[in-house]
Amino acid sequence: MSNPPDDALLTELATYQNRKLLLWQLAADGRTICGIQFVARERDLQGAPVDEQVQAFVDDMLSDGEVRPEYDAMADWGALEANHGDTADQYL
Repeated sequence: MSNPPDDALLTELATYQNRKLLLWQLAADGRTICGIQFVARERDLQGAPVDEQVQAFVDDMLSDGEVRPEYDAMADWGALEANHGDTADQYL
């Protein structure tokens, strides 16, 4: 199950009901914003089930249920919302 389709990743990520995580993943380009696939590669989870890959991403992004400050400071949430908000709505 390497390289699961984006829809499967987004659908699983939506179960966490965290809009910022969805916006981050939708904006992931592998360079400035790294998403689920990057975390899965870094942790050697490419062959793991989708839920495990998404959980690793969530664990990396969140601290006490909130986006880690270092990631929060990197993101222009307004721009992410403007560019990806409609798509995030479809999953939430």
